[in-house]
Parts: sequence; C-alpha cells; structure tokens
Amino acid sequence: MNRRGQNRTGEDRPEPAGTASPRQTRDAAKDTRLALTLPPDAIDDKAWEQIENVLSLDCLVRLAIMPDVHAGYDLCIGGVALLEGTISPGFVGYDIGCGMCHVNTGRTVDELLPDALSRQRLFDRILHDIPVGTDMRGPGEFDAPRFLSASGDKGLTASVVAKAARQMATLGGGNHFIEVGVNSRSEVGITLHSGSRRPGWDIAAWYMRQGRLFALRTPMGQAYLKDMQWAQEYALANRRAMLALVLKAFPSLDEATISHLLASTINENHNHAEVDGANVLHRKGATPAASGQPGIIPANQRDGVYITRGLGNAYYLSSASHGAGRVMSRQKARAHIEQKTFERQMHGILCRTDKGVLDEAPDAYKPIAPVLAAQDGLLVDVVDHFRPVVVIKG
Repeated sequence: MNRRGQNRTGEDRPEPAGTASPRQTRDAAKDTRLALTLPPDAIDDKAWEQIENVLSLDCLVRLAIMPDVHAGYDLCIGGVALLEGTISPGFVGYDIGCGMCHVNTGRTVDELLPDALSRQRLFDRILHDIPVGTDMRGPGEFDAPRFLSASGDKGLTASVVAKAARQMATLGGGNHFIEVGVNSRSEVGITLHSGSRRPGWDIAAWYMRQGRLFALRTPMGQAYLKDMQWAQEYALANRRAMLALVLKAFPSLDEATISHLLASTINENHNHAEVDGANVLHRKGATPAASGQPGIIPANQRDGVYITRGLGNAYYLSSASHGAGRVMSRQKARAHIEQKTFERQMHGILCRTDKGVLDEAPDAYKPIAPVLAAQDGLLVDVVDHFRPVVVIKG
C-alpha cells in the first residue's frame, strides 16, 4: 500500500507481507495516533506491517488495536481506524456487516433442554431449517431487501440480486456459528454469528477493484457508503431470520414469547464504517463499545460466549474485540491440530468434530482469558458467560 492507500499493483489482493524489524515495531508503537490494548511484541509481524501501512496514511486520525488482533486484509483484524474525510472498502472487508446476535431466553436448561434427546432434536431441527456452509435456499422461501447499487453498475446489482433471497436465513461456513449455551444461573442463551453472505462479498469486491480509499463526499465514496449500509441491513436481517428459526425449534416457546425475545436481542456487527461528522470510523473485526452498550465476545466453540457492557473509552475509539482471535491460519490448523485432541476438547458438547471443521478447533484460537483481561474494566465490563451445549457450524 502506498502513501495514499492504493495497492501499487491495482489488483484485488493484499500485497505480500514482510517481517517488521524490532526497531520498526518500536517506532510504530510510539506514534501518538496509535492506541494499543496489548504489548507491541505480542502482535505478529504481518499484523504489524498492516498497522504500519495504516499509520503511513495522511488521512489517519487515530488507530486502535484490539487484543484479538491478527493479520487481515488492508486493515488488520481487530483494527479500528478513524479516517479524515475518507472511506475505505478494504478497511471494512469482504463480509460487510458480519456480526453477532444474542438472546437470553430466561428459561432454564431443565425447561428447554433437559436431556440428551432434547438436545439432539434441537440440533437436527436447526440443521433441517437453516442451510449451512455453501447450501442455499430454494426460490421463494425468503424475501430479501431490494438492492439497486448506488454505483449505477448493472452487473453489481445483478450479482447481488441473484443471491440475496436464496442466501437469506443461511449461516455460511468458516467461523460462523449458532451456539446454544447455559450461564451460571442455568439460563439458556442463543448466540448467532453470520454476515452478509455472497451479496456483501460481491459489493466489497466490486468497490475494492475501484480503489482502496475514496473521499467520502465524492460520488464513489457516497455510493460505497450506501451499498455498504444496505449490506449491513441485509446481514442483520439474515441473523434475525435465523434466530427466529432457532427459537421456533424449542417446542415450549410460543409465538408471543419468541416475539418478545426477538425484540430484546443484542446485535453487534464488527465489519462496518460509520460517518462521524467529517470523519469515518472503520471497524474490522471489532465491535462498538459505547457507554452502557451491550456486547458479545465469543471465545471458541468449547469455551463459550461472554456478554459485555461497553465503557465508552474514547481513547480506544469506544470499541472492543469481536472474539478471541485466531492464533493459527486455517491451513496451519488443519496441518497441526490432532483430530483426537479436537474430539476430546469438545466432549459433552453436541457439535461437529469431523475433519471438515478441524480448522475451527479450540486450539486454532487464542486463549480467551488474556484477551478478556486486556479489556475488562477498560473497554467493557464482562457481565455474563454462556457455556455451549449445542454448536452448529457449516
């Protein structure tokens, strides 16, 4: 990335990552625009290179780095960048609006999931009702919000419309999940992680081919903002539709109860841009944490989900981590994690443990304790924890 944020090649891919020297790392850490939640030497070299690239931008106002930081695309995962008068598709990423919903049912595990049979029925029902991985819905099953690209590009509009309805209420794969857990009061909670699916990817890819940074008030900057906001709303509608289906999979929850629970759902997306006067705040793999704002920080599929309350720390751009953060790439996880270890770690949790999801094993992620410790009382207060009993992954 050059001084103005454009890839020199102009190609739709990240430039090769190098290795930051200790001196470069020390120098970058001294930049007064940089707010770190972890020691500089705890950040991997590829993520440091991305941090340094962002610090080289004239339009950067502030950059906050969350404790789950790892290398991403343009902006590192766990990065929050405030840019003056500038919006960046690369700083939002491909899965626009990806995020999490959580609801505490208020019902106990003895009421909703009293035995192994009830958990198996729930697991089977969810997989029956919600397509996962690359599966899509049949024509006419769900409606999608109307999309007409603000760019005026007919090809982009057509590609988004072609998938929008068929991928509504679908989970996807990778780190997307549906998790049913239990807290210390034996209450059942449901957490769902998914995004804007292929429609969001197509929007992101099209704009990233046009450039990496757009002046906000230009036609291209305004077009990206509008299309990105559509993808955010699509992602939220996708999560809410799936959450409704999960709640309906519990036989004892009636329609009135389900409607009430949907209205009380926590929602946080962690790939977005927000206009703040003349500036634009970008979060990639980071969640809003305004004062009093409810939040969700998942660990891994063994260790569950933490519910938080934001503290509105402006020094860190009122943000928090979106999870534990990966410590292994998917390729490395598949090569180094033992299948038997994965199966043993997930004992007692109804979930997939086959080779197809080995790259989502607990050991592929950072331990959650230090990630929480780095932000508990600083960025957020941790207020609840749900341990998983049923996990769905694609």
